[in-house]
Amino acid sequence: MYKILKAEKLADKIYLMDVEAPRVAKHCQPGQFIIVKMDEKGERIPLTICDYDREKGIVTIVFQIVGASTLKMADLKAGDSFSDFVGPLGCASELVNEDIEELKKKKIVFVAGGVGTAPVYPQVKWLHEHGIDADVIVGAKNKDLLILENEMKAVAGNLYITTDDGSYVRKGMGTDVLKDLVNNEGKKYDLCIAIGPLIMMKFVCLLTKELGIPTVVSMNPIMVDGTGMCGACRITIGGKTKFVCVDGPEFDGHQVDFDEMLKRMGAFKSIEREEMHKLEEDESCKAVPEPTQEVDEKSRNAAWRLELRKAMKPKERTAIPRVEMNELDPEYRSHSRKEEVNQGLTEEQALTEAKRCLDCANPGCMEGCPVGIDIPRFIKNIERGEILEAAKTLKETS
Repeated sequence: MYKILKAEKLADKIYLMDVEAPRVAKHCQPGQFIIVKMDEKGERIPLTICDYDREKGIVTIVFQIVGASTLKMADLKAGDSFSDFVGPLGCASELVNEDIEELKKKKIVFVAGGVGTAPVYPQVKWLHEHGIDADVIVGAKNKDLLILENEMKAVAGNLYITTDDGSYVRKGMGTDVLKDLVNNEGKKYDLCIAIGPLIMMKFVCLLTKELGIPTVVSMNPIMVDGTGMCGACRITIGGKTKFVCVDGPEFDGHQVDFDEMLKRMGAFKSIEREEMHKLEEDESCKAVPEPTQEVDEKSRNAAWRLELRKAMKPKERTAIPRVEMNELDPEYRSHSRKEEVNQGLTEEQALTEAKRCLDCANPGCMEGCPVGIDIPRFIKNIERGEILEAAKTLKETS
């Protein structure tokens, strides 16, 4: 267990936590991330490291409530613990591996948007500790959502703050500030590092490409295992597929296919809204269905599961040939890397393949699943034609 030593609300829906994780603190570098789980059945949440103290064995994380899991996470207090705190993951910032004397010759500007200020901070702090002062642009929707202002002031060469509504310092986007610094104040930059919402990073990259400034962005996509096995965090960089968890999270911003990434990030929005609604509904609504009924429906001994097992004998199920996954034509895919090789199963194929599942009392398939999905219930929902229920089963832990 990983004890929470400090839990602080920085702004509306934005929280900071200091976590006791000596081994992570000993090895982490600016730019890397961790994956945290609240409990055995919790969702795996990737978070870029905000700060660390090697001597005290403390890692600082900052997160924003964006869904059901982070809403639950916000309720944790000092003294509570995470069941998992895995890291450091990903590659460290390229700045860490550069020759310090060469790095001192460069003019660097950071553009941070919203909660993206948190992962920007350790990089700016690391540069400051090595005698390099970088310019930092921090943008927020309004003054109340601005975070880590004092901490950033202490390590930045120049700090430029802007708010969308003009409630603090100046009105405008981070791109407006960067354009003003270059075009009106004569600033020249050798490198820009942008971290924040996808749409913000996209427009920063469009601007820096126009200004001729090499740009690095830190990506935070949908992620499951965080070690390159699942492929959920794949991203297209310069026409080639990369995995954010092992190849990133930092990439050449001018090579990122942001439009593809924005589409993928919206894939689970409707399910996330549904999960949030479940958490926020009134106690009276939670009583229907009754907890015992819900547990029974999800159990292996639920009536519908028993009926499916009775419908076919195990020998009949094992005699069904395995359904081969539909794939792109080899000749076609040898010339294109922008499409998935696996094309998925048709509904008819999925139903046939689902019938091969024996619904074992002790399912070995679940033991090897890194996120603890109830695989038999997922498959059996497909077998009975309840595709939405199958999808909900996946979303419970992934």
